[in-house]
Amino acid sequence: MKKILITIFVLIYTINVWAQLMPFNSPINTANQGTNGIYQPKSPSKSARREVIYAPKERVTNDSISNARLSSIQKANELTKSDTAIINLRKKIFGYSIFNNKGGTFEPNLKIATPQNYVVGPDDEIIVDINGYSEEHYNLIVNPDGFVKINKIGNVYVAGLTIEEVKARLIKKLSTIFVGLKKAGTNMSSTNLYASISLGNIRTVSVTIQGEVSFPGTYSVPSLARVFNVLYLAGGPNENGTFREIQLIRHNRVISTIDLYDILTQGYSKNDMLIHDQDIIKVGVYKSRIELKGKVKKTGIFEVLPTEKLDFIINNFAGGFTEDAFKDKVKITRFTNTERKLIDLNADVLNSFLPKSGDIIQIDPINFDRFENRLEVIGEVFRPGVFSLENNPTLKKLLQSAGGLKENAFVGRINIQRLGDDLNPQSISVNFTDLMANTSKDIPLKREDKIYVYSKLDLRETYTVTLHGEINGTRETNKDKNKQRTNITNSENIESPKDNLSGNLESDVKDLDVSTNRAVNIDGTEAVSEISEELKSNNAANSLLNRQVKLTLPFIEKMTVEDLILKGGGLRESAATGYVEVVRRKKNTSIDNKDLINSQIAEIAKFSISKNLELDKSSSTFELEPFDEVFVRSSPNYELQQFITIKGQVFYPGIYGLEKKDERISDILSRAGGLNRQAFPEGAKLLRISQISESEKKQKTEQLAEIQDNFSNVNINKEKAVVSKHETIGIDLVDALNNPGGVNDLFLNEGDILDIPREPQTVKVTGEVLYPNSVKFTSSFGVKDYISQAGGFTSSSARKRIYVLYSNGSVKRAKNLLFLRFYPKIAKGAEIIVPQKVKVGSTSQQIVSIVSVLTGTVTSIIGIITLIKATAQ
Repeated sequence: MKKILITIFVLIYTINVWAQLMPFNSPINTANQGTNGIYQPKSPSKSARREVIYAPKERVTNDSISNARLSSIQKANELTKSDTAIINLRKKIFGYSIFNNKGGTFEPNLKIATPQNYVVGPDDEIIVDINGYSEEHYNLIVNPDGFVKINKIGNVYVAGLTIEEVKARLIKKLSTIFVGLKKAGTNMSSTNLYASISLGNIRTVSVTIQGEVSFPGTYSVPSLARVFNVLYLAGGPNENGTFREIQLIRHNRVISTIDLYDILTQGYSKNDMLIHDQDIIKVGVYKSRIELKGKVKKTGIFEVLPTEKLDFIINNFAGGFTEDAFKDKVKITRFTNTERKLIDLNADVLNSFLPKSGDIIQIDPINFDRFENRLEVIGEVFRPGVFSLENNPTLKKLLQSAGGLKENAFVGRINIQRLGDDLNPQSISVNFTDLMANTSKDIPLKREDKIYVYSKLDLRETYTVTLHGEINGTRETNKDKNKQRTNITNSENIESPKDNLSGNLESDVKDLDVSTNRAVNIDGTEAVSEISEELKSNNAANSLLNRQVKLTLPFIEKMTVEDLILKGGGLRESAATGYVEVVRRKKNTSIDNKDLINSQIAEIAKFSISKNLELDKSSSTFELEPFDEVFVRSSPNYELQQFITIKGQVFYPGIYGLEKKDERISDILSRAGGLNRQAFPEGAKLLRISQISESEKKQKTEQLAEIQDNFSNVNINKEKAVVSKHETIGIDLVDALNNPGGVNDLFLNEGDILDIPREPQTVKVTGEVLYPNSVKFTSSFGVKDYISQAGGFTSSSARKRIYVLYSNGSVKRAKNLLFLRFYPKIAKGAEIIVPQKVKVGSTSQQIVSIVSVLTGTVTSIIGIITLIKATAQ
């Protein structure tokens, strides 16, 4: 009994398993029912993204073609200059750039639903899904013989059939094993059985493209590719290829003719068909081309059909005229059998004109400088500019639209410039006063009239006044507060204490740097100094004169001297208000009386002004006239501070201000506390700023240059000799201190440097000695003794020209008396300088010179003897 039960259980289990494996006995899958009870098929169990099935050899070939195409495009962009014509031609051809850009790709879309007219062939994959009360999934690959193999059914031939025909045939075959099988989409429910058939991975087809293309040849492309996709792979039509008549040849006959302009201009083409295996695409030579230039939205070379009118070409291919195109006249250049000719087309015949191949059609722009209703107002009105003739038909109306005349307008004559009927310019003058008083008729205007309203100020010389001397300068700010014009003169002359202490005292008199302040004339140029730079001197006595400037300002009616000084920034404290001069032009208003003509060239007025420029009883009432020159002098007792520097061995070294014009060395040393114990008064020296003007420097340079030219053996450093900022003055400080006010107690000047060294213990030997160095001072030693301490003379030493430079700056040289030579006495801190011999010339030259001298002497003696004998007879 137990064995029977086990046998029955195994049998039931086996039947259930077999029922699940057999499609026609599988139970209904309720999981595929929707909420409304309608059956929803399951998705394929092996769904995947559709791909193109390439054979390995096809993949390598396609990759090589793509790489070759990109390389060819790169090379085409890098053609030599000899191929410039080809490059320019390709750039002009409409549509050429679409097929020859490196960025875009025109690959077939593999995600689209399978086209109904798609023809199945070898290597295509057909996906079959059966859903309902039984489920099954098939991935069927079409073999090279055109069959697909289905289990329990066998081979089914599908090659050459459309996808719709394949669906019908497969359902018919599958219905033999799936009872009641229907096509998906017709009365679907969970109790029926349905088949869904679609195209999976697709095959490649071989297509040949020939003719005038950039890269002709045979290509392996996806079976969903169209003619346009293959054209892109081949680089599109070349410079000679047609865009309007591309033929698709299948089984030795033309089945479609594609016009690429439909795709380029409208985005689609009804004749762009799917490619079949062994198709041929033929691109012929273009038949007719024209070129559009100028004011159209897309210029270039267009291929036209014999029936296409020029108006259609411009609007559909070139995008139409631009806004600034001159449409009334189109110019055409046409080739004849022997030459070229020009054709002018009116706008009304564009829709009937048929262009010929080679025509160059030029659309010119309108005249931008020409207006059909323009009027222009120029000059002294509040709103000058251009106006329309319709709204301003007369002169009075136009001037009202321009805001009216300004206060400075010259109303006695307003000028209208007009182009006459004979194209000659005309001038019409109008008195605006009479026009406003209605004593003269209003002037009707014409297009392109220009109305000039002049200024009273333009009809007279620009009136100015000039201010000289001790003024501060003025700061003027413009209306928008964005800019500042600042007028200031050069400031007071002082030396930098830091420079004085360091010993690098500058010779030039410096100006105080006041930020952003500069003296500016009426024309915006910088105000100039009263005296030229060449004549300026650094002498402290000229410091007030050096800083005075000349400032030119606009003239204003009833302006007084005080008013002018206020505009000039006010007076400096150095100004002398009791002595102001005004120099006025001499004006001879009449020449009838010859007695009025004399030698006077100017009128000069002298008077005092208020020190604080206030309007009080002391103010002047002198009114200025155009071109007056006002001079504000310096106060005679006013002086700028002057400073000198004391360096070295004093109790209080530093910068000292001079108290008096005649202050001496002894006075300033007394203020400095006198000499300390280390001081060496015998070596004190005075450095003084070189008081030389630019003109004197120039003259001195020319003199030194002349000396050097005349004496070839003289070498002068002209720059150092002329531009030297200081000169050393040898002083006897011991005598100056012992005899205050004596000859050696010199007056001090601005910028002087009094240098008092420490007592030296050595004597320096330099120049043409064997070992230049410093030697310990010995009171019993003479010049030769010190030179011996330095190794003695060299072969090029000029012994006769030895000189000694003392520490106080004085110099003494050796003196020769007959055959005796007297050397200067040596003091502490002195420097013995042995110069180098100057080579006059070679030995042979010296011999020739001596012989010449002797010959001349002998000749002279013979002449004298002859003369004596002749006299004695």
